[in-house]
Amino acid sequence: MLQQFKNMNELTGYLETLEGRIKKLEEENGKLREASSSGGNVNGNLIAKYVAHYIPQTNLVNRNFLKRAFTVWGHFFVANLIIAMTVGIAYACLMMMFFGSLFGNLIQYSR
Repeated sequence: MLQQFKNMNELTGYLETLEGRIKKLEEENGKLREASSSGGNVNGNLIAKYVAHYIPQTNLVNRNFLKRAFTVWGHFFVANLIIAMTVGIAYACLMMMFFGSLFGNLIQYSR
């Protein structure tokens, strides 16, 4: 953020405010370092459970190569199936409209 100061007193006041904020942050940082180095009340198992809750449970991140490969192949297969069904249904409807009217006209003129 670009600050515009009209005189030296405004600049000095702004810098004093920033220095006060820096001192407070350094104090908080020191307290947090003390708590983490002494063990504090940080529970490693609780943190691991919290992180595991937000990591997706999928074989895409599995260590086993074959599980990852078949998972990717499965996703590819399903995506292709959905696309092919959509295009196939649209194609079938288009062909029924075209050939249906063609055969309908042939039947009507044959009588």
